[in-house]
Amino acid sequence: ICRALEKKGIKVIAVVGPCEAPFDKLKKTSVVRIETVHEMHEQVMKICKKFHPDFAILSAAVLDFAPNEVQKGKVSSRNSWNLKLVPTPKIIDEVNRRFPKVKKVAFKLEWQSPSLKEVKKFALENMKAKSSEALCLNYLSQIKGKAHPAFLFSKDGSYYKANSKQEIARWICDFVRFSA
Repeated sequence: ICRALEKKGIKVIAVVGPCEAPFDKLKKTSVVRIETVHEMHEQVMKICKKFHPDFAILSAAVLDFAPNEVQKGKVSSRNSWNLKLVPTPKIIDEVNRRFPKVKKVAFKLEWQSPSLKEVKKFALENMKAKSSEALCLNYLSQIKGKAHPAFLFSKDGSYYKANSKQEIARWICDFVRFSA
């Protein structure tokens, strides 16, 4: 997505967790490295406050839950222990609340695709709930190797069926360019 946006001359600030993607090879993208969902939340808020972006493309697969308490150091394997998970903040919801003028492209990963009618209904409801202009909806059960199918919806109900990450990136780039 960053590469496609760069090619069209769009300034990009990428908030990136640990990954193998070669972000350092991008020429025009500023990269902010983070490690936790809380760091990602903090950096996205700082960027929105400082730069007032036209769009936020919220594509990270952020943890839905995190440990209630973080223990420092090594945990002994001699004793059993209980782990309590608590919901993490939804970054898109906080962007909506604090920066309502920022347009959003949301991402939603589900497990298995229902009928096309149900997919459309789900996408439109999700975009409305998250106040997003577009949604990339894909299903983990369909992602295999280089095949990365996704439905790309705009809030007017129109959609495009992509089959690869490159097609997803091109659609999002065009959407941002023509919706700014």
